[in-house]
Amino acid sequence: MKNLLILCVAVAVVFACGGVSAGAEQKTAAGPAGEKVIMPADVKAVKPEASKAEAVTEMKLSVIKLEKPNFETGAPLMKALKQRKSDRDVSDKKLTPRQLSEVLWAADGVNRDDGKRTSPSAMARYPVDIYAVLAEGVYLYDVAKHELVPVAEGDFRKQAGSQPFVATAPLNIIFVANLDRFSDPRRPGREMPNETKMQWAALEAGCQVQNVYLYCASEGLATVVRGSVDKEKLGATMKLKPEQAIICAQTVGLPK
Repeated sequence: MKNLLILCVAVAVVFACGGVSAGAEQKTAAGPAGEKVIMPADVKAVKPEASKAEAVTEMKLSVIKLEKPNFETGAPLMKALKQRKSDRDVSDKKLTPRQLSEVLWAADGVNRDDGKRTSPSAMARYPVDIYAVLAEGVYLYDVAKHELVPVAEGDFRKQAGSQPFVATAPLNIIFVANLDRFSDPRRPGREMPNETKMQWAALEAGCQVQNVYLYCASEGLATVVRGSVDKEKLGATMKLKPEQAIICAQTVGLPK
């Protein structure tokens, strides 16, 4: 009798919380001592959630260890300056491993024992991250290790720009500002305005862009800097944080 009373109270709670909708099918379930209890048909058993391992697709891309740049090749600086130009006639042919390594190093690689880089940076904060959009996926350039770390697998080159050549070029470099790099816990209350942070980041990105231009002129590659980027879609693909913002993009490849 006690078990029957408990079961009836439980059924009453179900009906008090919304009951059975009008016209809904009802089912009966056997209670203690064979009594029949009306149960709502739309009460379903709760299935266990899928494991996180099943929900997350494993990325097949691996870290790309970049070659050490060859500092004994290339055109002299004055000749590279004379040949520097924007060229949109980019072939879909892949860059060699050496070219991929050297163009990223030229953009912002470490060129001194103290860790400083080929591009100047205000207060050495280095607020600009460089991403490489390749045919197989999106990578973050790890400057200190001189390697590419996978971020997203798949061909996302169309998100890197609206011009047709962007979708087939072997490399699109994305320059991303990280405004958190300007935060200094040692100077509380002296945070600089975001507008100033963005100006300094843009100045740094401009130097990196010119470095890429000069390397491409020296190596005989085609390149063009672009402002047309699907920042919303590409930002989501790159898993950018709120404090990060895409500044611009630069396409690199062999000339047609």
